[in-house]
Amino acid sequence: MRTFFCTVLLCLHVAANASSESTEMKRAIDTMQEVYHVSFVYDSALADVMPADRPLPDKTLTENLNIVLGGTGIKWEIKDEYVLLFRQNKYTFSGYICQDNGESLINVTVYDKTTRTGTLTDEHGFFSITLPEGKHVLRVSYIGYEEVVKELDLQSDYFGTIYLKESTTALAGVEVTANLNDPLFTTQTGKVSFTPELLNTEFSLLSSPDLVKSIQNLPGVSSGTELLSGLYVHGGRNDENMFLLDGTPLYQVNHLGGLFSAFNTDVVKNVDFYKSGFPARYGGRTASVIDVRTREGDMKEYHGTFSIGLLDGRFQFEGPVIKDKTSFSFGMRRSWMDLLTTPALWIANRNFSDKNIKTRYAFHDINAKITHRFSDRNKLSLSVYSARDLFKSRVLQQFPEGYMFQKYEERDENTFHIRWGNLSVGLNWSGQLTPKLSGNVSLVYARNLAKYSFLSDESYYEQDKRVSMERMQRSNYSTIDDVGYRMEFSYRPAASHHIRLGSNYLFHLYHPQRIASQDIRETAGIADTLSSAGEGRYRGSEISFYVEDDMQLTEKLRVNAGLHYVLYRVTGATYHSLEPRLSVGYRLFDWATLKASYTEMSQFAHQLSNSYLNLPTDCWVSSTSRIRPMRSRQVAGGIYMKLPWNLSMDIEGYFRITDRMLEYDTGGNLTLPADNWEKWVRVGKGKSYGLEASLAYRHAKNVFQASYTLSWSKQKFEDFYPDWYASKFDNRHKLNLMFRHKFNNRIDAYAAWTFRSGDRATVPMQYVENPSLPGTVQPSDAAGSWVYEKPNNITLPAYHRLDVGINFRRTTKRGFERIWNISIYNAYCRMNAFYTQVERQADGSFRGKAIGLFPVIPSFSYTLKF
Repeated sequence: MRTFFCTVLLCLHVAANASSESTEMKRAIDTMQEVYHVSFVYDSALADVMPADRPLPDKTLTENLNIVLGGTGIKWEIKDEYVLLFRQNKYTFSGYICQDNGESLINVTVYDKTTRTGTLTDEHGFFSITLPEGKHVLRVSYIGYEEVVKELDLQSDYFGTIYLKESTTALAGVEVTANLNDPLFTTQTGKVSFTPELLNTEFSLLSSPDLVKSIQNLPGVSSGTELLSGLYVHGGRNDENMFLLDGTPLYQVNHLGGLFSAFNTDVVKNVDFYKSGFPARYGGRTASVIDVRTREGDMKEYHGTFSIGLLDGRFQFEGPVIKDKTSFSFGMRRSWMDLLTTPALWIANRNFSDKNIKTRYAFHDINAKITHRFSDRNKLSLSVYSARDLFKSRVLQQFPEGYMFQKYEERDENTFHIRWGNLSVGLNWSGQLTPKLSGNVSLVYARNLAKYSFLSDESYYEQDKRVSMERMQRSNYSTIDDVGYRMEFSYRPAASHHIRLGSNYLFHLYHPQRIASQDIRETAGIADTLSSAGEGRYRGSEISFYVEDDMQLTEKLRVNAGLHYVLYRVTGATYHSLEPRLSVGYRLFDWATLKASYTEMSQFAHQLSNSYLNLPTDCWVSSTSRIRPMRSRQVAGGIYMKLPWNLSMDIEGYFRITDRMLEYDTGGNLTLPADNWEKWVRVGKGKSYGLEASLAYRHAKNVFQASYTLSWSKQKFEDFYPDWYASKFDNRHKLNLMFRHKFNNRIDAYAAWTFRSGDRATVPMQYVENPSLPGTVQPSDAAGSWVYEKPNNITLPAYHRLDVGINFRRTTKRGFERIWNISIYNAYCRMNAFYTQVERQADGSFRGKAIGLFPVIPSFSYTLKF
């Protein structure tokens, strides 16, 4: 009913607007007939497409006809005292926009100066714009690239590929006029796009650019525990973010518990981040969408990048397999902490003969893509992504020879082995079906893996003969396998009208745990063995359909309306989810746009964790017949402004509610029961709301950005606590300041200061002793109880730090660019809270004590672009 009511209102608005424009057009014609003493001859149906501009009396008839009829598709001809008006044919100019090396570009503006209309390239670099026949001047612009102006005489549909060259001007100084990806021209609220140039100029820990940490600096996003790549967007949790790599979903997006994210910025081509106003083509998560697209490879020449930092190194190489036909792109990143710890432990083991320690940690990620163009209109690409973390620890300990109390020789061995990561494969075809219609079909496979094993062996020897042994083994194997397709079509009937529709399907196979344990006791050759095993398996079929319509209703009003439908089937249950999406943008002035959006999202995958450290022991499970999917509803709106003096300012507010949130609770255990995890989760609600403001100044040599967030994040689990209480990362205030200065073409520096209110923690208010009868002794566990006011009842000290860095650039004799980076994390050594200790006071009350772990951390890196 609500949808029908909105549709009726929209139709009435359009009809009223058309009637108004027809009346204005009649007045314009009457004025020109009176001023210039001519008569107009035209079909009355043409009045519906005529604009409402008044002619200017101080101009000639020809000039006024161009002003009034320009861009309407109406041709005119003057014969004696008559002006003949007739409909003009329209044709479509479509094609792809690429770098001069053949790499397609995303979100490029194609703007026609004649009709003052434009469009953007999609995620495959395709554009389509329908214009009246005749001469046009098209301007193609993209930040960081030289603008291309193309004169075109349209007499039929035209297809062409446009190539852009990288600009030699400083990135911050490149101004792109009429950038249609700018918030002034789009309808989506809460959207931010990252180019490779932006990602590689953002500061990150250990001099290594990091996608997730760049997103953490945005307003409305909480980073969670210090140094880790957590994302808590608009009050959502870390598992409520959808990461897509070339259309394939990823579950594990961190290395080393979040110290590094799993995205190599050297292979990233574009990132679109949404925190509200989600387009209908996205689904599956409730808080945010991060759509990452990777490079296809240079079609003409070979080149690459090599970088070495404090803890990791990166290598990227690309080039043609068949020139102008087939290209490849390859990127690899690897840590070498194991190369540093191995010699250090070897020295330590020589000094402590009673203990032998072997520890190794390493991670890698590999991105590979090969792309073949069958023609200018059709291409096929195969992309592979692999990421893996490995940690091994072995401790062998024995009593030293001659130990005075030794009766037997004891040898203890503890071994811990864990590995986790992703594998994804995508085969994508994209092509132009008609001048206005393009299509993309992908086959995708994704696998997430986490495996760990533990061995404890205590053996006692007498004269090299084992007399007893106690062995404990534990292992767990957790996987997720997704296989399916993504199919989408893009239809552009006019420059101001863009329709998307498609379907996605994924078959999910969850193995949250394959757990096995074995305990062996052996004495005098007699062994006693106790073994157990357990496995949980869940299957889910998820198919979705969507339609999305982005349309310019009037000169000032633009709407993006869509519908996303999902059918999710698991054993014993079938869920249907109809998710409306609506975003509206109203151009208040040439320099200001008002926006509002409403979105509904559903989530059928849940991450179970007992900590906020994003550990490999966390696992993913599916909605079941007992655990229904999460669902969120979000309203957002704001004003977006381009101010004088190279300033821009955005102010946005949001309100979000989430139903059927899950919270996993098994006390202090990091692992969950293999077959009955549904008994250990709470189901509750969440709500969050806030206000975000950002101010930016961009100039050729200076860039300054400031953002502030005022937010509330609450949750309620009635079987745990009957009222709303603050979530752990309910950071009331957040302030980010960033400044970047370019001294010259060889030296640039940056500084970033971050402040946010402290995280939340739970501390008991007091300890109450139970009453006891005289002359009796109570067990220690019944002596008293803890008294809590409510969960997350204290706020930790505020978090703040300053990061600084400097780049030294130089061009070698061979024309290569080399960059030395020196950076300092936490420059004034603020010991921010990492965890909390609870201390009991003399009066029986308690207090929480915040413990910091990370002081000032200097780092460096060397990069060579060849």
